[in-house]
Amino acid sequence: MSETSPDTLVAKPEETKIGDWADPSFFSKRVGRIRGFWKLMWSLVVPPQGHRTVPTTSGWVLIALSMGIGMAAYNTSSNILFMTLAILLSSLILSGVLSILNFKGTRWRLHFPVHFRAGEPARLQVEVENEKKLLPTYGIWFNIQTDEMKKADRIYLENRLDPQKDTRLDWLYTPPRRGVIRVEISGIESQYPFGFLRKTIGNETKREVRVWPERIDYGWTPPSGQETHLKGHYLRKLGTGADLISLRDYKPGDPPRQVHWKASARLGQLMVRENADEAHSGFVLFFETAASLWRNEEQFERLCRLAASIAEDLYRDGRLLGVAINDEPLMVIRRINDLHLFMDRLSEVEPEDHYKPGPDPMGSHVISFKPDGERGLFIFISGNESGTVKP
Repeated sequence: MSETSPDTLVAKPEETKIGDWADPSFFSKRVGRIRGFWKLMWSLVVPPQGHRTVPTTSGWVLIALSMGIGMAAYNTSSNILFMTLAILLSSLILSGVLSILNFKGTRWRLHFPVHFRAGEPARLQVEVENEKKLLPTYGIWFNIQTDEMKKADRIYLENRLDPQKDTRLDWLYTPPRRGVIRVEISGIESQYPFGFLRKTIGNETKREVRVWPERIDYGWTPPSGQETHLKGHYLRKLGTGADLISLRDYKPGDPPRQVHWKASARLGQLMVRENADEAHSGFVLFFETAASLWRNEEQFERLCRLAASIAEDLYRDGRLLGVAINDEPLMVIRRINDLHLFMDRLSEVEPEDHYKPGPDPMGSHVISFKPDGERGLFIFISGNESGTVKP
């Protein structure tokens, strides 16, 4: 058995899911680089799909000024005015060329937390890498959004990114509800170098992620007769079973067989195992989503939150034996990944009109749920009411 504590469901910051690299397609080796000067010039006139270059307010002013000076130069045949017009037009062309070079060799990808939970902020990161050998990358920003957002957020690269360097840009996002959401970078933009033109590189860097249900406060009385009220505090019963709960410092009087020798050697001090008690009862959670029972959408969301909270608490207490949803086979919970799979299922489950209920799991306490009015919930253990969640 893996000697890993089951206490923590929240992943460490470095444990992230990483998306694929993306980059400007017209300079990408992966999708076919544009070769040849005239083909590159034509791509500036007719940009690839999703790419566009539009003047900013100062750019429109410069264009209007150039047209005025051009008409004056044509009417007066003044060389000075023609030289002034050439300088203004060359600044626009130079702005476009430098913006292309600024994007060239830049690539990016999304880093996701291992788990998302409704109502809790999650830190996403955009990793940016500059593959150029000589030129840095300046002043770009990423438009990032989800299905829930009407307008994309902007994440700015505030400092220069030197050649052959990379950096990460943080974005905090709080999912409003459980479900499967899509996170995407809809494009990257820049007004570098003079602010006359805004160049947009179309991109569809996207990933679907599952959002677990938010925790809910509840109270119940398990068969042991000890009433518990669980939200942020998790019960733990120590004993001599095989399941490891955590490690702690050695105290005088601890039996030598409880010493964790590998961890002690690694940390340079004696560490003692804290194992779960084999004698306490376990539970099987039966989650039924019949549409005939759960007609109220808000009540069903509370049901999902309750099932997730109880499953999480029982696992931390070492008392969750398995879970079953409708007529699906019983999922035995042996390790933290099994619980994560159940939480993923809760992120997408919906009321079902028709299904054939499976047989109730036998040999352990079965937790089930029934509606209490329009918004409340009853908690049953082996058919006996043991708790409730009021609106």
